[in-house]
Amino acid sequence: MTDRDGFGPAQFQSETNVSRETLERIVRIVDELDAWRHKINLIGPSEFDQVWRRHVLDSWQLFDLIPDPGLTVDLGSGSGFPALILAAGFASTESHMTMIESVGKKCAFLRAAVQAADLNAKVIQARVEAVNPDKAHCVTARAFAPLPKLLEYAAPWFKNGAYGVFPKGRRWQEELTAAQESWRFSYEAIPSVTGDGAILKISEVSRVDS
Repeated sequence: MTDRDGFGPAQFQSETNVSRETLERIVRIVDELDAWRHKINLIGPSEFDQVWRRHVLDSWQLFDLIPDPGLTVDLGSGSGFPALILAAGFASTESHMTMIESVGKKCAFLRAAVQAADLNAKVIQARVEAVNPDKAHCVTARAFAPLPKLLEYAAPWFKNGAYGVFPKGRRWQEELTAAQESWRFSYEAIPSVTGDGAILKISEVSRVDS
């Protein structure tokens, strides 16, 4: 199974140099997504035609920015990007991914993918703001909320010492400026390998009025 432009598992492995075991886990995730997308609204047909480049590669580019070993929390996990793909790459048994998603059918898919790919991960069905912020080293989220709101959602984990890794689209600078009106933070902007956006690595977060 490859994208409509011919980019698929072999091309992904060549570009990223992932291990055979990691690639096998990712293939199982994509197969599970293919099976479930016909039953529930996870990803549209036109997006699935670009799943390896637009979603798998786009998610994987975060991997070197998250802790391994370490504990990562993904907010609003939806169809599993980036959380499932990142969890597929864990080399340490001490690494763990927690996915938070409020929609029950999407949680069912996420749990099925975790089982199919044998990932060190769990799924919590809840709204993000209702979750007890267990200790984590890193918080991720993709296409979940604009940065000012995303920092609000992630604040409990920041308070406990986590840092954020957030892929953003071509308007990332506007989101960054808007977030700085309410929040103080250090950041690194890393150009995306799959488009005009950037990955924002954010730490030392506090409210402007605190």
